[in-house]
Amino acid sequence: MYAVWKLCWTNLKNKKVQNSFIAIIIMLAALLLSTAVLVLNNTNRMYENMHAETRGAHQILRLENGIYDPNRVQQWWAGQEGVTVSEVMRYRYLSSMSHAGEEIPNVDLYMMDTPNGPFPVDRLLFAEGEETSSPEAGTAWIPTSLAYSNNIRVGDAIEFKTDEGSFRLHVAAVVVDISYCSPFATSGRIWLNHQDYNTNLSALPGDDKYMTGLRFDDYSQNRAYWERFEQFLGTPYLESVKDFESLSSYYMIANQVISFVMIFLAVVMIAVALYTLGFTISDAILSSYRTIGIIKSVGLSSRKVILAYVTQYTFLAFVAVIPGIVASYAFSAKIVAGSMAYLSTGSTDDNAAYSMLAIWLGAAVVAVIFLSALLFSYKARTVEPAQAVRYGMSEKEYSRKSGGSGSWKRKLLQLGTLPTSLIIGLRGVTKNVRGSLLIVLISALSTSVLVFGFLFVNSITSIHGTIAKWGYDSADLSVRIDNPAKLTFERLQEEVLSDPRVKNYSRYGDANAVLPLDQGSSAKGQADTMGVLLTVADGNYDDIGYENVEGRNPAGVREISIGVNVARTLGIRTGDSLDIYIEGEKHTLEVTGIYQAIANMAFTGRITADVIRSVNSDYGSTMNTTFINLKEGVSVDQFVSELHQRYGNVLWTASQATLVDEVFSQAFTIIVLPMSVMALLFIVITFVIIYSICRIHMKKESRTYGIYKSIGMTSRQIRLSETTGILFLSAIGALVGIPLGLLGLPPLLNLVLADYGIVEVPLIMNGGGIALMIPLSIAAACLGSWTASKSVQTTSPRLLTVD
Repeated sequence: MYAVWKLCWTNLKNKKVQNSFIAIIIMLAALLLSTAVLVLNNTNRMYENMHAETRGAHQILRLENGIYDPNRVQQWWAGQEGVTVSEVMRYRYLSSMSHAGEEIPNVDLYMMDTPNGPFPVDRLLFAEGEETSSPEAGTAWIPTSLAYSNNIRVGDAIEFKTDEGSFRLHVAAVVVDISYCSPFATSGRIWLNHQDYNTNLSALPGDDKYMTGLRFDDYSQNRAYWERFEQFLGTPYLESVKDFESLSSYYMIANQVISFVMIFLAVVMIAVALYTLGFTISDAILSSYRTIGIIKSVGLSSRKVILAYVTQYTFLAFVAVIPGIVASYAFSAKIVAGSMAYLSTGSTDDNAAYSMLAIWLGAAVVAVIFLSALLFSYKARTVEPAQAVRYGMSEKEYSRKSGGSGSWKRKLLQLGTLPTSLIIGLRGVTKNVRGSLLIVLISALSTSVLVFGFLFVNSITSIHGTIAKWGYDSADLSVRIDNPAKLTFERLQEEVLSDPRVKNYSRYGDANAVLPLDQGSSAKGQADTMGVLLTVADGNYDDIGYENVEGRNPAGVREISIGVNVARTLGIRTGDSLDIYIEGEKHTLEVTGIYQAIANMAFTGRITADVIRSVNSDYGSTMNTTFINLKEGVSVDQFVSELHQRYGNVLWTASQATLVDEVFSQAFTIIVLPMSVMALLFIVITFVIIYSICRIHMKKESRTYGIYKSIGMTSRQIRLSETTGILFLSAIGALVGIPLGLLGLPPLLNLVLADYGIVEVPLIMNGGGIALMIPLSIAAACLGSWTASKSVQTTSPRLLTVD
């Protein structure tokens, strides 16, 4: 065993740089794998821990249309064993909130009449401010999602607009409201004092709305409860329900995408590492052929020679995996902290924790390296001592090599018109076929990752250009009448919408609907009905930029377009009919289109206002939001500024870019760091692998370089020649990697986002940015080759020739 260890240690000591670079590749692969696992585990752990600590709701029932008695519904659920139910909570909708004189765009607020705490379901955790049983008069509690994203602190004044005017409250506390403080969501619950609610909201026109939260001891059994509940009602439940999957989806989506990309790239990196390992071991056996033959001739068995190589690379893997896993802790902690910031109170356990699964993955990486080293080093069994001592290689290889020189000379003469440096570089490429193929492969992978990474990050940062493909409108601006007493829609039509700069417009509203499910759909553990949020347009959907992945937008009184997850759950396509209950009234509509949407996981639909007016002629009077498109060449910002100056607080106005940035700005913050780090890692990997390949090749060709020097070539000319060959190979790899990054990797992202309602991720091509990514992998390859050839510069021709 001493002989095995001695041989192993000699290999480690004599090839420090090469072994170090292989260790770096293994470390980076372990880093990505471990980080992905830690991100997923900690995201789930933090959310589940917080959900358990706050007794978070599994379902929230919203009773808004007066179909059922809220107290009767709450009492039935309260009587069920295994279900915890919140009080019936009153609320009103508002869509206007200002802080420090600035309107916060794109908010959907539930103004809650706060019951005395602590709540049995969805308990509030106080991140800032003093914890009390309810807000004091003149104050409110706001969720972390609104506070953190808009820099609102305890003591700040916030203002709300209603149809009757406005009122101001001071922030008494910032709270974690787990059901309504997720990233990307525009809705939130504002918790008011009972008297403030009665004074400012209860007196407004319209009826109060109600919600109650349900928490199941065993959420998987919720369908059985719903079957009994609907038997109690005598009909399907026709109000809206927000379930656990929808409540938790925005917490998970960003980290799911990041982790998927990391796992995919880690697998690719491990595959490259294994190929590099095989190349390195094979070359080590060939370069040490005579030494191995001598060792075997004095009695060391093939098994022990193989064991020396296996021990060497298993040891390297073990040493490399440990810092990879340790570093992944800090990396994953940064990612999780950014995506789960709204659940942080400062005192809660919001730090990333180690996972045994990550440690097991590290062990798996070591095991894979062990098995690969065993497989690749098996070639040492074929070394024949006599042939090794005589030829320094197998007799067959010696015969092939001896007979091939004339052929190479003839080929070289055929390239006589090319510069000498290029001929030498191409000779190195054609002579080292396996190494050349690996260089092309790593250059292709590196380029594809860089191109895809830029494509994805650029698409998120420029999402306003594809916002319609994410399920939103793409109108130039949105206006909302905040004081109908001072500005009616008819006057808005006359003074604003008839402006010659306006191209088209459409009024916008929403409604809750319920879809009955057949037995095949409900057998998946769902209830017998599905709640969906409907977009209602009094106008043309096409004008305001809504898109479909299949079919068209609805235009008639008997038409509907549905989200992809509604279509998938029900198993319907365009042209099929659909029974749907809207505000308690049954409609049979034709499906004209299917669209993707990130909001509500695409459990949504689109109808025209005429559908609801067919049973409720008064519908539309409360549609106070209008989407507007301006004619080409008209400045949106100038138009918005004019409306602000003309109507002040009576009319709220915001450009589409402002609304999009409000929702998706955090996505850029969460995604850009890990994607940038992964791109950097692949540049490093490209440099490391190509350095290692070139170092091995140049050591084998040392005698040839001595000859080049002896006939007058300088070290710089030799290094440039070798780098030229690598430039040629990496350029080929880059050309292969471009279509892979543009067309091969995006479909994998579709698989991750399909459950969230996006089946075709909208990507924005940026030719200039993509062109800037391509030279990075080529530059890393050339730099690796140039650095590896440094030894030529410091070695004399005589010593190179003797070698």
